[in-house]
Amino acid sequence: MDTTPKKEGPETTRLREVSPDEVELIPEGNLPREDMTEFQSWLDRALQGGQRTIALNFQDVNSISSSAIGKILHFKKTCDEMGRRLVIRNCGTEMLQLLKMIKFDALIEIEQ
Repeated sequence: MDTTPKKEGPETTRLREVSPDEVELIPEGNLPREDMTEFQSWLDRALQGGQRTIALNFQDVNSISSSAIGKILHFKKTCDEMGRRLVIRNCGTEMLQLLKMIKFDALIEIEQ
């Protein structure tokens, strides 16, 4: 699987195969509304590999827009329809608080 970082300004996104059953999408920096086309293409790439589990690693994500949240919710629906499992992991304290405040943890599994 291609793990070459894709540059977009100062931020980078990469896709990493964790195991034959799991792929991890690792965005860095911010997920602002302006980057949604690029973010969507990375989500689509994550689905192409056939792994059962897709993890969004938010370790290096500083902020997230409402558009990104909408994309993730739609992606969750697509994963469910395809029999895939979506998880979010490694959120910073502020990001975790935000996701819990909007009840995201009730919709998508969040691993720490």
